Amino acid sequence: MFTMTLHDEIAEEIKSSGVIPFNRFMELALYHPKLGFYASGGAGRRQDFITSPETGPLFGKLIANALDQWWRELGTPDPFYFIDAGAGTGTLAKSILRAEPSCRDALRYLAIEISDLQRSQHPDHVESFERLPESVDTGIIFANELLDNLPFNIYQSDNNGNWLQVCVGLSGGSFHEVLAECDPDQIKEFVVPEKAGIRIPDQIEARRWVSKALDSIQSGRIVVIDYALHSFPAPEGHQWLRTYRSHGYGENPLEAPGSQDITTDVDIHQLSRVQKPDSIQSQQSWLKSLGIDALVKEGIQIWNKNAASPDVDALEARSRRTEAKALLDKRGLGGFQVIQWSITH
Repeated sequence: MFTMTLHDEIAEEIKSSGVIPFNRFMELALYHPKLGFYASGGAGRRQDFITSPETGPLFGKLIANALDQWWRELGTPDPFYFIDAGAGTGTLAKSILRAEPSCRDALRYLAIEISDLQRSQHPDHVESFERLPESVDTGIIFANELLDNLPFNIYQSDNNGNWLQVCVGLSGGSFHEVLAECDPDQIKEFVVPEKAGIRIPDQIEARRWVSKALDSIQSGRIVVIDYALHSFPAPEGHQWLRTYRSHGYGENPLEAPGSQDITTDVDIHQLSRVQKPDSIQSQQSWLKSLGIDALVKEGIQIWNKNAASPDVDALEARSRRTEAKALLDKRGLGGFQVIQWSITH
């Protein structure tokens, strides 16, 4: 019995409708409900890449500290919503709830995840949904490493100072790039390219997500954490289009759709076209402001006190130093940007 692969499905769509924009290819490769990368892959020690929540419980403890800070700034509302967008299997939720923040009794934790499989693994005491809510009164919308892999189009400059759209075609059973003319309205915000061969991502879905998030909450803030550039074109030599598989770099993004992550640096300038952020800082400086150094020091003290007969809490306390090193590394997670919008309607 013939079983249709994701490669087959995409090929059939191209045969039927002609070349497809890169964002459509990416949408199918990552988010096809049964065959896409996030239907079975994703973040985690046994998956394809490690995000901050997967380094250990320290990150969740720090976000719990931030939640209490924001809750008090907003006047200790009840209910107080925390909307975890791109929640995956719920790793961050487990760490935050285990940290028992002061706002716990008022907290309503909404875990947003498009993958049915990953939603099925969410912990008790959270509410799981596929999409952002239409409207909540007061709270936080939090997105850690989500916007970088929302589908985007790609444009490339030609010898005449014009932009062409990078589409995906099919030849001999393999996918390949096709440069096509584009609608002027799609590129009206782009600068005139200085030379041929410059490429930029048009992060249309990321902008839509920010717009939706801004409309979804009446009072609070939106917090986005991701690798980011302040604007495109990217610096020469910077590999902004990347794939990941099995904790390493993957192949060409058109190869083996559904088997690898496809991602890009978030363009802060493009997000600012929706609304200018109120705050941008590195994850390193943000986590320091939330007390990561004090938590590491406390962890060392707990370990020294219990090293002779350690329990689970003592072992977790000992791991804080290693977790902090990963979370603060400016060449990795510590170099991510924390982008925030304050919301008052």
